[in-house]
Amino acid sequence: MLSSLKVWRARATSNVEDPLYEYATTGKVKHLEQVIERYQSDLFHFLKTQTQAASAEDICQKTWLKVIEKKNAYRQQGHPKAYLFQIARNLLIDSIRASGKLSELTDSKIGMTNSNEFTKASEEQWLYQQIAALPLLQKEALSLQLEGFSLAEIAQIVGATQETVKTRIRYAKETLKSQVGENHE
Repeated sequence: MLSSLKVWRARATSNVEDPLYEYATTGKVKHLEQVIERYQSDLFHFLKTQTQAASAEDICQKTWLKVIEKKNAYRQQGHPKAYLFQIARNLLIDSIRASGKLSELTDSKIGMTNSNEFTKASEEQWLYQQIAALPLLQKEALSLQLEGFSLAEIAQIVGATQETVKTRIRYAKETLKSQVGENHE
């Protein structure tokens, strides 16, 4: 009886809350379209903060192909956005490993510019460049936090403990603060 109630409750609420679950269980394209419509821009924005725009587009497309390919593997656990970002993250890591640029990403530094040359738009662009220059794991954790994920969700996505995620975010913020301070001196 209790399991019947759980199944009924999941069906009653899943249509509205989790179209990814509906797609996984029914295979109906309309549910996949809802998922893409709901999460495409967030997914692309996250990937764009991690890599170049062209690579972000490719990885985003590969993410949706992986969702289609592995639709039966999805289980309604946690937030579907976290599941999608986890797939995208894994594909991003695969892409970075394949290109041999993992050490480039963690060691890259972007030059500073005099703060008098900035407009609001260029300051924002500068900040995104500084985030992009962070070591990969710090950049990833900070970007996921900026996307609105909780520490628990970030930990699930990256496969680390919450304490590790907090540390990565703290180091990322400290690095950014020091860069902002150097830039405005």
